[in-house]
Amino acid sequence: MANTGTEPGQSTLSCFVVASAGSRYEPSSLRQKSLTASLVRHLIVDCGLPISLVDHPSFRAFLRDFDAKYVPPCRQTVTDSILPYMLNSTQNKITQVLDKSSDVSLTADIWTDRRMHSFLGVTVHMFHDGKPYSYLLAFRVFSGSHTGQKIADTLESIISQNSLQGKIRCIVTDNASNMRKAMSVMFEVGDSSFGFPAEVDDPSLWEDDIESDVLGTVGMGCEHISCFAHSLQLVVHDGLDALTMTRLLLAKTSKLSNLIHQSSLFRGMYEEGMGSGKIVPSANETRWNSVFCQLKVVAGLDQTRLNSVLHDSNHDNLKLTPRDLAQLNEIVKLLEPFAEATLITPGEKMVTISCVVPIVLALQKHLHSSLATNSSLKPVITTLLQSLEGRFCMLFALLDVPSTKASGFNGLQFTSNLFVMAPALDPEYAFNWLQDHPGNSEAKDALRFKITGMMMRVLFIVELIY
Repeated sequence: MANTGTEPGQSTLSCFVVASAGSRYEPSSLRQKSLTASLVRHLIVDCGLPISLVDHPSFRAFLRDFDAKYVPPCRQTVTDSILPYMLNSTQNKITQVLDKSSDVSLTADIWTDRRMHSFLGVTVHMFHDGKPYSYLLAFRVFSGSHTGQKIADTLESIISQNSLQGKIRCIVTDNASNMRKAMSVMFEVGDSSFGFPAEVDDPSLWEDDIESDVLGTVGMGCEHISCFAHSLQLVVHDGLDALTMTRLLLAKTSKLSNLIHQSSLFRGMYEEGMGSGKIVPSANETRWNSVFCQLKVVAGLDQTRLNSVLHDSNHDNLKLTPRDLAQLNEIVKLLEPFAEATLITPGEKMVTISCVVPIVLALQKHLHSSLATNSSLKPVITTLLQSLEGRFCMLFALLDVPSTKASGFNGLQFTSNLFVMAPALDPEYAFNWLQDHPGNSEAKDALRFKITGMMMRVLFIVELIY
């Protein structure tokens, strides 16, 4: 005879019986709709969990424990009904905000995932009733060649579909030749006196020949602005390429990281010897600060314990000599301000254009100071300074700061007066950044009056329009 008792932890028969209709929420009930909307929005959309999760027996069991009266939707319902409804609702919300906005800015970028599928993403940014809004305007599969003409056609289609003609004030892109070419195609811009960078990105990713540059104002009252974070990364990459005297040192730190992430045997010995929380991160080719993080972690390790681990694992060749460690600390100290700047710039919920001028001037001052005190890394510091002043020469010109435009570091798209007006209008910066301006007090006062005049002219124009 079957045992009718219930052992601890044993499932009861009621767990396998479908609840009666009266014990469930009605499909039209507020609680049922609220839980379903939360499930799809927060778990599937925000967390990126697969839609198939809603059909998984364990997940449905969890939901029964959470609220026995709630009936989750099936995968087909989520795919065919709920997500399309949410998409349509969100698009209507964005359309309403865009219709009420007369001035917007766009950012556009193309990237390729690990399966070599390319995508074009466009975001829109605006102020409405004194509040900032940012939305993903389009996310499209981008097949075929990444030519400037094709990018321009796609962007024009997105602009037209959202009725943004005449409303766009700025378009922010990276410095890839095809993106710059797309801007010239869209707004029919002629040649500029500034040469087009010979190499502004990974040449294997882009297929356009360099034919023309893009002026600051690209037509229709719109300005093309280079992505500052991407431009700063180009500067640091120039400096890292100049670290020829420390190639062996960088190779040691890279090899150490690879062993930790690729060898389970070494990983076990490393964690046993160094303790938890001491993992050396991997470096990402497209994120220079990942290299900095790797170097900083290695520099902060207990070298005695690390050398013991390397000796026991027959990797004595990866030990850092006292000279290696001294150079490593110097490199970390030199690049620390660049890493801080990289973390500041990609703000999603805040305006970051106001930090561009303060950062560039602070970095220039930092490099001049380092050049006077650090002799072992002088070639690297010189390269960083030449790249900073060369790539941001247009910005330095706006600031009336003399800069040396070394060959090989062509000027990027930083001609907009927005860069000098933004920090002056930001309470966090105001005109405090002038303390890092290399000019004398008269030059700083003249620049302050110049920027104030720019803002007054903009205010006058706005009053005329509205």
